[in-house]
Amino acid sequence: MKKYHVKRVLLTGLAAALFFGGDGHVQAAPSPLVEYASVRDAWAVVGLPVYTPTLLPVGYVQKDIIVIDNRLAEIFYRNEAGKEILFRMAKGDSDISGNNNVYEVNKVVQVGRQYIRVKGTEKRVSLALWARNGYTFSISFEEPVSVEAVQAIVDTIPWQ
Repeated sequence: MKKYHVKRVLLTGLAAALFFGGDGHVQAAPSPLVEYASVRDAWAVVGLPVYTPTLLPVGYVQKDIIVIDNRLAEIFYRNEAGKEILFRMAKGDSDISGNNNVYEVNKVVQVGRQYIRVKGTEKRVSLALWARNGYTFSISFEEPVSVEAVQAIVDTIPWQ
């Protein structure tokens, strides 16, 4: 057998061993999404200080707290109509929103000394992005809000 074929057989065997247990049953890869009961627990896994908004539009309540790949933490807020707001935080300064939509408006606004990139229409924001103190944030609105609402939400995050 040629050297190339031996490597291929070994790699195929390794791949099979990863997916099959000793009894021949397929084993699922662990999910990169882990749900938590508290924000404090989720943020601790990622190594983040608890920076979360304390003000949201009326009717939104915290629903799901999830950590993705032990590096990105997110909170889903939902209202009675089923509309969602998604708040995300991670270390770094890149866009963690997961939103690749092209918006009519894409501009930077200022809240105190904080600069926030807002995306949406001329009057409503669907996505806000910013970085502060070595952390990156995004907040997505299924039901868009005003720029002033975004500024008020970001202003309520207790920066320690």
